Order: sequence, then C-alpha cells, then structure tokens
Amino acid sequence: MTHNQHLNYRPDIDGLRAVAVLLVLIFHGFPRFIKGGFIGVDIFFVISGYLITSIILKSQARGDFSLIEFYSRRIKRIFPSLLVVLLFCLTFGWFSLLADEYQALGKHVAAGAIYISNLVLQSEAGYFDTDSDFKPLLHLWSLGIEEQFYLVFPLLLMLTAKFKGNAFTLIFLSLVSSFALNVLLIEQNPTGVFFFPQTRAWELLIGSVVAHVNLYQRERFDAFLAKTHLSLNVLSWLSFTLIAGAWIGLDSTKITFPNGWALLPTLGAAGLILAGEKAWFNRKVLASKAAIWLGLISYPLYLWHWSILSLLRTIEMEKPKSYLRLSALLLSVFLAWLTYEFVEKRLRFWNHKGVTAGLFVSLLFVGSIGFYIHGQNGYPTRFHYEQNWDKGELGQTAWKAKWLRQKECSNRFGEEYVFCLIQNSEKPITVVLFGDSHANHFYPALLENRNLHEDNILNLGGSGCSPFFDTLTDKCHASMRKALDFILTTKSVHTVFVSNRDKLIIDGLNDPKLPHNQFKVDKTKSENPAALFQQTMRETFQQLLAAQKRVIFLTDVPELEFNPTACISRPWRLSKESAKMPCAVSREQVAKNHQAYLDLVMPVLNEFPQVIVWDTTGAFCDETNCWAVKDRKMLYRDSDHLSEVGSLYLGNYLNEKYSLGN
Repeated sequence: MTHNQHLNYRPDIDGLRAVAVLLVLIFHGFPRFIKGGFIGVDIFFVISGYLITSIILKSQARGDFSLIEFYSRRIKRIFPSLLVVLLFCLTFGWFSLLADEYQALGKHVAAGAIYISNLVLQSEAGYFDTDSDFKPLLHLWSLGIEEQFYLVFPLLLMLTAKFKGNAFTLIFLSLVSSFALNVLLIEQNPTGVFFFPQTRAWELLIGSVVAHVNLYQRERFDAFLAKTHLSLNVLSWLSFTLIAGAWIGLDSTKITFPNGWALLPTLGAAGLILAGEKAWFNRKVLASKAAIWLGLISYPLYLWHWSILSLLRTIEMEKPKSYLRLSALLLSVFLAWLTYEFVEKRLRFWNHKGVTAGLFVSLLFVGSIGFYIHGQNGYPTRFHYEQNWDKGELGQTAWKAKWLRQKECSNRFGEEYVFCLIQNSEKPITVVLFGDSHANHFYPALLENRNLHEDNILNLGGSGCSPFFDTLTDKCHASMRKALDFILTTKSVHTVFVSNRDKLIIDGLNDPKLPHNQFKVDKTKSENPAALFQQTMRETFQQLLAAQKRVIFLTDVPELEFNPTACISRPWRLSKESAKMPCAVSREQVAKNHQAYLDLVMPVLNEFPQVIVWDTTGAFCDETNCWAVKDRKMLYRDSDHLSEVGSLYLGNYLNEKYSLGN
C-alpha cells in the first residue's frame, strides 16, 4: 500500500464548494426555479468528509496526529464566522422580533453554539412547529451533524490505528451501516433520518472513501479507469451530470429525502474529486477564478444567506418580493466576503495560543446569552407595539407544550396521540374532546367553561385526523378508532366534543393526492368521497348516541388567510405599511370558505337533532369582519389556529352563549 504524499491545495474543490453553495442559495432564494437545490448540503458533506479524513490519515501516516490539534483547527476554521452570524441575529432580533420569535431565536442560538441544532430541530418538528421560513438558524442543522460526526470519527480512526486495524474497512462498513439505516428508516421516521448524524454520516463517509483511495489506492483506481476505458475527463463530466440531474430532477415536495436519490449528488461530488485537476471541467470551470473566490467564502455565505432570508421573511410577514430576495442574497455575498477577509482569515491563521480558547469561550458565552433570552421569554417589553395594544393583554401567540401532550396522558393512552391532555389524572374522565388540531385548540376554552367545572376533561387527537374514523388513512385510523372505543366503553364519559378543520377535510376529499390528506376512498363502499365522509360521520354519531353520550359539535373557527403577527407594527418593514389594517378577514369571505363544509355536514347534523351544535363564529366576527384581534387580544397564533388567549376568549363567549342545562 503506497501513500500519496502530494495531497496539496485543490482549487477545483473550492470550485465544487461554489457549486454547492450556489445550489443552496438558488433553492432558498427562488425555490420554484429548480427544486433540487437542497442537494448542495449533500455535496458539502462529501467535501468535508474528504478533506477532514485526508488530514487525519496523512497525520497518522506521519505519526504526528493530535486530537487536541485537530479540534483546535476545527475551532479556528468554523467558530469565527458562526460567532459573527449569531451575534448579528441576536442584535437584529432585539430590535425587530416579537417576543415569541426572539425567544425561539435564543433557543436556536444556544443550540447552534454547542452544535446540537439538528437534535433541537428534530425535537421541534411536528404539526405545531414554526414554519421553517421563520427560523433564522435552521440551516445550522448541517453543522451539528458534521461536528457530531467529528467527535466520534477521529477517535475511531485512532483506535483502528492503535490496534493495527484497516482504516478502509472501518470507513466502508460504517458507510454501509449508515446508508442502510437511512434507507430502512426514511419512510418510518423521515424527520429523524434527515436530522440524525447516524443516518447522514454515510454522506461524509463517501468523502472519507475518496480520501483513502486518493492517498493509498490511487494507482489501482487509475488502472481501473484505464481498464474500463474511462478517462478523467469522462469521469468528471459524468459526475457533474449526476449533480445536475439531481438538481433538475429532485423535488423535496414529492420525495422523502435523503434516501437512495441522495446517491446522485454524493457520488457526483465524489467523482469530481476523484477526477482531479487534470480533468478539463475541473481545471477550466471548477478551478476558475470566480469559482475559487466563491468557494473560499462559501462557509460564511452559507451561514449568512439563510439567516438574512429568514429574518426578511419574518419582518415582511409574507413571502418577500423577488427583488428583495435577490437583494438579500447579494447582501449575503458581500457580508460573507467581509467575514472571510476580516474575521475568518485573521483568526484562522493566527498562531497565538489563546485564539482557540478565546473562540471556544466566546461561542459558549454567546450561546449562554441565547439560553438566557429563551428563559426570559424573549424580553416582551423590549419595545412598545403600536395600535394601542397593551402587551400585558396581547398575550403570547405560541402554543405551549402544556396544551399539546402530557407525559402521564401519553403513558396511559399511547405515544401515537399528538394531542393527549388530562385535566386531572386522578379522577374519572367525564368529558372527551376528540379530533384534530382544530379540536385541540378548544381545550383551554373548555377548561374555563362553567358548565364543565365539575367535570374532568380529556383531549385525544392526531394531526389532521378527523374524529370520523372510517375515512382515515392508516396514519390516523388506528389511533382514532382506539380513542373512539375508549369513549364508547368508558361509562364515566358522558359528553363528547368533536371538531375538525373544515379546509383540511374539503381539500382532502377533493384531492386525495395532497401530501397533508388523511382521507382514503374505499370504492367498494361508495364512488363519492363526500358521501363516504357523510356516512362515516353518521355512523360515528350513531355509535356515540347509542352509548348514551351527549355529543357536541364545535364548528371550526374562521380562517384568516394571513399570519396574525402581520398586524403588529414592527420597527423595520421594507415593502408595505408597518402593520396590516384591518386585522381581519371579511365575514363574507369566511362564509364563502365555510360553505362547502356546511353543505357536507349539515345534512348529517339535521338527521341527529340530539347532537348539539356550538357555533364559534360569533366570538370572532361582527356583521362585516372576522377579527384576529379583539379587545386588544391576539386571538390567533397562525392563520387558522387559536392562541391560548384566543381559546380563553372563546371560552368566555361559549359561557355566555350556550348552556348544557346541568
């Protein structure tokens, strides 16, 4: 086994970095242009695995590898730019973000500072998670995966060398194991596969394989190319074709990723690295001055671009115009160049002994600031909101974890329920709130209902899962059937509230192929999806009434068609007035939106006069408008879910409007 001692600077790899970061920038700035730009991150993984493994293997071959020196180099490479971007986000957020937004930012700054963003984001993923567009540090998930990988990988190589093992065998078996986990778990747990290092490590390990081949098996590889009549030029063009094909052909809205399709960009990147500087494409395109320049600033550019786009999206409260997004990307390039020239280069190549320690302590300090901001609920008194709103009455728009799921409830009923809440786990359950998220947001309202003060309320439900079970896909059917069986067989339960989101049902019945659709159509029962839904709704009511349960149907709340925080005046807003006025949607539009659902459910409700209907519309609407804000209270947390304040506001309305005759 011969060792190639001449692994010097490769300008074409900086060019490959340029390709990767351009793909990501175009994808984030203009996702409709070509939807596969997310593969840029996968290319970065391969490059990182190649370079870091090359450094380790060369040092081990010389006998001078030091774990402390390795981590010191990593700190000086990645901490400076990250520090600048985190400090910028905290500063900008102080002057521009609302309390909930700034609190979330503080949490993500803390996570980013200790490189666990991927784990935190994975834990947050779910039905009520904030839209990714509003997370300025979302992109740090990839740094988390890399650094977690590099906490383990060098140690494994050291142990392999110590016990005279074969490094290539270790790398290859680790790669196969990680890829197998990816493929096996992608459908079952796509979020976990995306964020966990053990299911993404194979992409870095492809780069590790390339490093080992270049260092120890280059002659054999070149002989293989000659035997198969593949020149380096052909290899280079084929590899670029794989990347281009993935960029053009893959669409994250239609596939779960990463899976086997991730082999296209990763093998493409590996092939370009193996082709080397002698290949024409590498030499003339990837090693061009423009590509090298962009590749050199690619790391700070990656950090800057998403933070700026996300903060722009947040303060605009709507998708920014094309010219604003283009301006944001150009600003990112300029800031990346400044960061590279005046921060990264200065600190990365400064040999003073205190640099590493200073960077380490500084990043921990910034992370602690983020943690403190999160603990202080985002400092809600930082600035006064206009429109004469009293911040003390405005309330938080976030839906707190206490309104989602309790551990004691999940232990009792099962982890499959996204919504599982028990008012008092020591008492028999007498009232059940049953349905999807549009049932769950009524839970605080029911807790305050004077008709139910002597009762014990349980909320069971799933994301997008209707309480009318037979129309549900497998994702919802088993859990909702189990919940219904509990209601039917539990004698202490005397009242059942059912509700669901109107739009979700209508959209799902009209287009079963929608990604969020939870409905299936069994054509052996009915050719008409609407008729099938009505039949299962009818059967559900029949079963509940036959079990002598009082059934209350809660109508859906009006949907706003805008984010309610658009109604809050912000210090900086670029393209429109400082706040949306009026903070409402017309009642005529709400009625129009609800009509299709009313046409679906009213014939069934009319068959069951025993079913009590509580109409929520009056709590939010006057003769002209349906309001996101009433009595100086923010009633919604997004365009269609109530805030905690809004749910309590609805509870007061229901108290005045309806009586159960207890």
